[in-house]
Formats: sequence, C-alpha cells, structure tokens
Amino acid sequence: MYVKFNEDTQTSETFSYTLQYPSFFNLKNTNFNVNQNILNNISSTINSDVFTFKNGLVDEEKQVNADNAQSNQPLSKYNVITNFAVPFNKNHILSTIVSLMAFVNNEGPKYDELNNYNFDLLTGNEFTIGSVFNPNIDYLKVITNYVNYKINQNKDLYYPDATVEIADDQSFYLTDEGIVIYFGVDEIAPKEFGIPKFTMEYIKFAPYINPRFYCSPENIYRSNFRR
Repeated sequence: MYVKFNEDTQTSETFSYTLQYPSFFNLKNTNFNVNQNILNNISSTINSDVFTFKNGLVDEEKQVNADNAQSNQPLSKYNVITNFAVPFNKNHILSTIVSLMAFVNNEGPKYDELNNYNFDLLTGNEFTIGSVFNPNIDYLKVITNYVNYKINQNKDLYYPDATVEIADDQSFYLTDEGIVIYFGVDEIAPKEFGIPKFTMEYIKFAPYINPRFYCSPENIYRSNFRR
C-alpha cells in the first residue's frame, strides 16, 4: 500500500498552520489489493478530522482576537500543527496516528491531542482493542493490571491518585513492537508530561495476542489448542 504525504500550509498575521496528513492507495502489480473505497474512506476520515480541528481553532482565534480588540489587548497569534505516522501496516491491518497541536503566542501547546485509526483492511471496519487479543482472554483486566503496574513503578510522574480501569473504547495504536495504550493530556499525569503512553510488547504478552497481529510459537499453539 502506498502512503501519500499531504501538506497544507498558510501564514497570516494571527493564524498560521502546517497540516500534514496521509492518504492511502494500492500499489500496482501486487498480490493483494485493498478495496480502494475502503482506503478512500480511511483517507477521508483522517482528512475531515484534521481540517475540523483546524477550522475550530480558526473560529476560536477570531473570537479571542475580537475580545482582545474590544479590551485593547494585544492580538493573540495561533499556530496549528498536525503530523502523522503509520506504525503498523501488515496482515491487512492498518494502524495510523495523527497528532493535533495548537500553540498560542508561541506558548503551550494549548491543545495536544492524538487520534488513532485502527482498521481491518479486509472489511473496512475499525476495530477495538479486544480484537488484538485471543478469544476467552480477559484482556481488559490484563491491560488494566499492566498499566497500573507501570504507573506504580514511576509514581512521581503521575498524579498521586492515578489508577486506570481500561474499557473497550480505550485509546490505542499498534506498532511492530507492541500495543501502545495512551491517555489524554492531564488525564493521569500533569499537563507538562504530555500524552502518557504504555507499550505492551507482543513478545511479553504472546500467549494472549491474536496471531493475526503477532505470530509466535506461543500464541499460535494456544490458538490451535483452544480449537
């Protein structure tokens, strides 16, 4: 699959942006082609989210500077930046992340968000974190215990009462090394920490992982044994 790099930029007195986002296409002369409508849908979804983020800040900047003008305050200067990565693209599984950030007067970031797009390219459907694990695994408990264990190892980095209870809509993305569980800014750690991330390495959790996402003797054996 070909990942096209797209970039849109603009600079004005009070609002500037650099938007980087992907679009996806089939490579020619390959053994497997994804339905191009599926790829177009993924590209369109990401494009829409990026420009919705930017346009919302256009509206905010206009309102903020209208208020500043009325109160004889200096104009605020907004700078919006988005970028992306495709950390997992194999076995007809695509995991893409898009970072959305906005700075005001070169301070901040005022906004710091991370969107994930996890798609099964055979069906065109997004999948939740439960799909990454084998059937009959209490994956929510496994993830919850792991993240809380990692928090307890570095308590000084997080809020004193920081504990998590993972749900099916937990934010995550995939890499070649493992499953990255992440949380919003200021959710479990001070804002200065940024976006907290916890990587569950496939090799350490192999017996629990669906072989479509990670193939090893351990999880293939367990998957076949359950049948």
